[in-house]
Amino acid sequence: MIEHLYTFIFTFLGTGIGGLTGYVIVQKYIKKPVNKTSQNKNDLQSNQKEAQDYPIIDITIDQVRIAVRQFSDNLPKGAYRTIIVQNDNSIDFKQLANILGGIPSKQFYMSKETYDLFEENEKKIPGEMDMVQKAVDLYVKERKEYPMLRFDPNRRVNYYQLIQDNYLRTAPETQFYITELDGLITHIRPEKRKMENSFQ
Repeated sequence: MIEHLYTFIFTFLGTGIGGLTGYVIVQKYIKKPVNKTSQNKNDLQSNQKEAQDYPIIDITIDQVRIAVRQFSDNLPKGAYRTIIVQNDNSIDFKQLANILGGIPSKQFYMSKETYDLFEENEKKIPGEMDMVQKAVDLYVKERKEYPMLRFDPNRRVNYYQLIQDNYLRTAPETQFYITELDGLITHIRPEKRKMENSFQ
């Protein structure tokens, strides 16, 4: 009788311990799903707190350009300055705040393809520039020539060619020009660009 009691007790204990061990192992490998809304809220609060640690400052686009260059020079190998460019092409100044000494009072924008900088009144240009630059690069890669009229002194990007051959879906509002720097495009007309360079 006593032997049966011991057998029952040890079987019960063994089953309990085994079940508890199994539960712990399962919990270790099956993590509770993270609440994305809560996570995003925490990230936003963290970013806001970081931004509040710096004063709001007034800066020029040239100061932004210098800060971006300095930031780029300190990046590890394989990292590019585009990590500071957000989806709407605005610059994430939290990453530049320690260089600038604050957060700019107004927003600036950057092309991910050419690294050109823009102010608020030109914020639509970098998105269009990235789209057109990708189309031009692909066109040149496949056709070994630039998408522009042969005798065009301004070297305007020929949107008709790009759209006709399905490199672009629609023509952008901004007229871009092909520079002599490895086919990079610019929104500045050549005549104006030459005048600006002569005053520098």
